[in-house]
Amino acid sequence: MRSSGWMAIATTMLGSFLGEAVAVGGEDGASLRPVQVKAVSVNDHFWAPKQKVIRRDTIPHSWPYVEPSIEEFRRLATPGRPPVEKHIKWGEANLYKVLETVAYALAQEPDAALDRKADEVIAIIAAAQRPDGYLHAWSMARKLRPWDDLYLRHEGFVCGHLYEAAAAHFLATGKKNLLEVACRSADFAWEHFVHQQNAGFCGHAGMELGLVELYRVTGNKKYVELAQAFIERRGQHPERAVRYPPAYFQDDLPVRQQQSINGHAVRAVFFTTGVADLALETGDRDMRAAAHRLWESATQRKMYITGSVGSESTQEAFGPDYELPNNGYTESCAACGMANLAHRMLRLEGNASAADELERVVYNGMLHGMALDGKSSYYQNPLSDRNRLRNNNWTCCPPNLSRTVLLVGKYAYAYSDDRVYVNLFVGGTGRIPLPKTPVALDVQTDYPWQGTVKIGVEPERPAEFALCVRIPGWCRGATARLNGAEVKKLELCKGYAVFRRRWVPHDAVVLELPLPVMRMEAHPAVQAARGKVAIQRGPLVYGLEGLDNEGLSLVNLGADPQFRVEYRPDFLGGVSIVHGLTAEGKPFVAIPFYALGNRGKSSQDVWMNQQDKRENRDGWQGTLYREYRGRPL
Repeated sequence: MRSSGWMAIATTMLGSFLGEAVAVGGEDGASLRPVQVKAVSVNDHFWAPKQKVIRRDTIPHSWPYVEPSIEEFRRLATPGRPPVEKHIKWGEANLYKVLETVAYALAQEPDAALDRKADEVIAIIAAAQRPDGYLHAWSMARKLRPWDDLYLRHEGFVCGHLYEAAAAHFLATGKKNLLEVACRSADFAWEHFVHQQNAGFCGHAGMELGLVELYRVTGNKKYVELAQAFIERRGQHPERAVRYPPAYFQDDLPVRQQQSINGHAVRAVFFTTGVADLALETGDRDMRAAAHRLWESATQRKMYITGSVGSESTQEAFGPDYELPNNGYTESCAACGMANLAHRMLRLEGNASAADELERVVYNGMLHGMALDGKSSYYQNPLSDRNRLRNNNWTCCPPNLSRTVLLVGKYAYAYSDDRVYVNLFVGGTGRIPLPKTPVALDVQTDYPWQGTVKIGVEPERPAEFALCVRIPGWCRGATARLNGAEVKKLELCKGYAVFRRRWVPHDAVVLELPLPVMRMEAHPAVQAARGKVAIQRGPLVYGLEGLDNEGLSLVNLGADPQFRVEYRPDFLGGVSIVHGLTAEGKPFVAIPFYALGNRGKSSQDVWMNQQDKRENRDGWQGTLYREYRGRPL
């Protein structure tokens, strides 16, 4: 890599705060800056045990499933050896996602053995890389020309995950071994597509956002230039779309003309994330507007109440507006992608509504994909399911899920020049490199089971800044105390309660969020939810499982289901269950959606029939789900 890139890396390291490397990217379009995984310590009863399962159980369980990719790299380092038969063309993306998961694990908790294992695997990868920087083991082993089948070979998808893993590994460990591999690969791609002006873009989006992540740790603007080229080239020659329609690849229109998120759901979400990343780093207003349009298309017309997306099994795609069947496809990777996209949109727009959708997907759709034991998963996460067991389908989802679970701490906080943001209520500590003074936040909470959130504010020295705490969109009647005194009226800005003052050590804000059991309804255009409601408490969507309800998971609710909440610490890892009565007076039990499917075969449903429900078509502007308050007058 060029010396200027390593100078930027040195600047990054010198700018670190309490172990957090500060990105060198300009972020000309950013409203909020991210806090890295290494700067957050998660210590609560909800996320901490789940992250421990990933570190203790999921990572060791993952290595055998990526061994074909490791073996392919080993063979490439020895000329004349045949390809690995069981290695698939996108398989090494899983290896890179495992390495990214390992990076986050090392950032959270030192582990010398795991660190050595990662270095050993990275050395095997580096030894196989071509001298010119090209790296796609499946193609190399089969002696294929680089970038010869852009739409279907998944080279860009694989490289994108390499770049994300390399940036995460560098930020977590300070080591350059994987970063050097990634930069050589990206330099080769820039030479091919930009300098030599070879046409096309990679059919499975993901390289774009990975290139921007590389830029953020190196400062090499070529990577943003290449990401922009891939994004801008879409929609120019849709006749290239081989056996799939152009929209499948987000190639039906130029990005500046795209109005709706369409096509293969994972590709579309990754593409939109790349557009948002480009807007963050360049300040391009057209890119910002495009990201906003695609984001609104997804969240206001095409997202399930659990945060999952991609309703059509044909081409694993987004369907038309409001087409959200209860047996929809809902791939786990799409939910993970939506979490990352929501985080980018939060940073781009600084609006708590993006954090609301981030919360929706991580507590429901994403978390449902991974079994509680961390060793099996779901590829699909429909809202109505029957007798489907979890398995070890390593097409793509398991390492995507594990890395996203470990990212929750990063999602929880953000900052600007004079504001600190609390986006998610995750117990533990966050260290925020505010320009005026470093600030440590100590969050104590039993969220989502309880609604009390205490935020201790510890600036390194007294300073004036604003603490912005999200008031969830589902919440009614939030109250707060500052240093024990009641705040008479909350100052609200873009969905955040703003506490501006001269902060000194030991200051504290206590937020009280009421957590009633709510019935939720969908926009009347969602046919699959007509006449139905879903149960939600706080951020958690609930479902009925036949194992708890005499084999039934679809029930009828009356005017007053008489909900009652019971916390059971010894059940499904510790959950609050919801008791209620059907319209016929029979008791039923609902459990969090994420916990469904962890006890063997059963029937499962989220939407329940609501007796005498009439659809109210008023007041739905910009809203896909809202609380059901009974029969309209």
